[in-house]
Amino acid sequence: IDHASHGRLDLSLGAAWFDQEHHALGIPFPPTSERFDLLEDALEITTRLFSGERVSYDGKRVSLRDAQQLPLPVQRPHPPLWIGGNGPRRTLPLVARYADAWHGFGTPKSLAESSARIDELAAEAGRDPKSIMRAASLSLSDPWDTVRKYLGKWRDAGWGYLVCGWPDEGRDRVEEFAANVMPEFM
Repeated sequence: IDHASHGRLDLSLGAAWFDQEHHALGIPFPPTSERFDLLEDALEITTRLFSGERVSYDGKRVSLRDAQQLPLPVQRPHPPLWIGGNGPRRTLPLVARYADAWHGFGTPKSLAESSARIDELAAEAGRDPKSIMRAASLSLSDPWDTVRKYLGKWRDAGWGYLVCGWPDEGRDRVEEFAANVMPEFM
């Protein structure tokens, strides 16, 4: 996909949360601890395979023997890895160790402590905390003054990316946002 998109792939990984979706699709939905073990294995395996080297790995849920991924991704050392979630015990340490972007769920104020914790954990892992972009969600269904207020709060708190929810109002609302609101914040 990274080659087909000419280096525009961003890869989002998570521990899953929506059990109804799994059940509807016939996909197992193990307990939370097992899903996080699998996520940790997947992050380690993915980052190592993106190197192009042969990888052997004994994880908690997944093991590999002499595996190799070719061709190498266009983006080096790998496509940006996104991890979403706010869990202090399992999610935030994984974000600090692996993520290029963290998608937190809440408000700038409610996420401030988690963001600071990611900074601490990243520094402990030998990473520059500023290398982890902060992302959050924004609804475009609110009145424009409210959307502008939220945009300003996220910007002022240092968040670099907002995932805009597809509003019930449809395409016209998105186009209006792009034409009339976004330019004020660029």
